[in-house]
Formats: sequence, structure tokens, C-alpha cells
Amino acid sequence: MYPRNAQNPLKEQMILQGELEPTNEGYAIAKIGVAKLCEYICKSNSARNYKTIIPCNLYGKYDKYDPAHSHMIPAVIKKLDDAKNSNQAVISIWGDGTARREFMSASDLADFIFYAVDKTELLPQYMNVGLGYDYSILDYYKEISEVVGYDGEFNFDTSKPVGMKQKLVDISKLESFGWRHNLSLREGLIEAYQFYKLGQS
Repeated sequence: MYPRNAQNPLKEQMILQGELEPTNEGYAIAKIGVAKLCEYICKSNSARNYKTIIPCNLYGKYDKYDPAHSHMIPAVIKKLDDAKNSNQAVISIWGDGTARREFMSASDLADFIFYAVDKTELLPQYMNVGLGYDYSILDYYKEISEVVGYDGEFNFDTSKPVGMKQKLVDISKLESFGWRHNLSLREGLIEAYQFYKLGQS
């Protein structure tokens, strides 16, 4: 919930730094409310052992590839696959491509849950789950283009919004907990793209 290396004056509590992202403010408030409710229940009833896992952005199999409902990675997979199949020479990227995002495969999140389920007593009240590093939007486009086999060019539509310049979670507690993600970005994208192609056949 807070940037990597940021100070955390409220030990074992989530904090917010700056304003919530306007495009998903309601969603963020709902998540914070549920997480705090779990904390209060645990404090008032020692028989309850609720813990909150806070993952970074996810992608992977069973994702939504419909442009009207998809998030960035599945949207770009479909966009570049369509461009390859239609021999589209140039693809437009919103913004300047420099905004950075942290995406982890949903398969890795599932692996973490299986790892943690028998160690809930050791989990802190809140646990960020992520990679601890990020890539630029342009990096994702380049990597996905290699996975899908698109060899066209990119241009930047700077009239479109860029969004937050960076979204990166602090994984220091996760590292102390002893878990690390398994899939590289390339491996995760290949898994997601293969699933997408099965849905197109």
C-alpha cells in the first residue's frame, strides 16, 4: 500500500501516502475498509486469525481479454495479436510509455497462498505480495510483441492520460516470510498468451 523504501510510522498498519488514484478510488476505499475490519475483528476476538494479502497488479490465465473489460496486459496481448493477424504496421501506446507498473502472474499468487496457508500465525496483519520491481509500459509492449510475434512499430499518443508514474509495492515483509515468485515476465506472458489463443480456436 505504500511505495518501496517509504517510512511506515504505523507499525503493522496500512498507510496511505498522498491521494488515492481517482480512477479507482472507490475500489481502493472498499479494499481498505475490508482490511481494517479484519484487523478490528482479530483484535476483539482472539479466536479469529484474519490476515490481509495485498497483491500487486496481476495477469494470467482466465483473464478478461475483452477490450471493454480487460486490464493492461490482457488488453495489450489481444491488441498486438490482432495487429499481427491484420498486418498492422504501427501500434499506438497511450502516453509516453514511461509510466512503470508491477505485474505478477496470478499463478504465482496462487503459489503464495498455498505456501502461506499453513503459516498464517507467522503472517503479519498485512502482507504485500509482488515482485519488488517493475517495468515501463513500453517494456511490456516490447516483451508482449516478442511473445505474440508482432514485428511492427510503436508510436506514442501523448494526448492520452499517463496515469500514476509508478505503482510498486514494498516486499520487505514478503522476503522475510521466505517466499519469492517463480515465473519470469516472459514465462508468465507465454502462459497467458497460450491461454488466450486456446480461447480463439
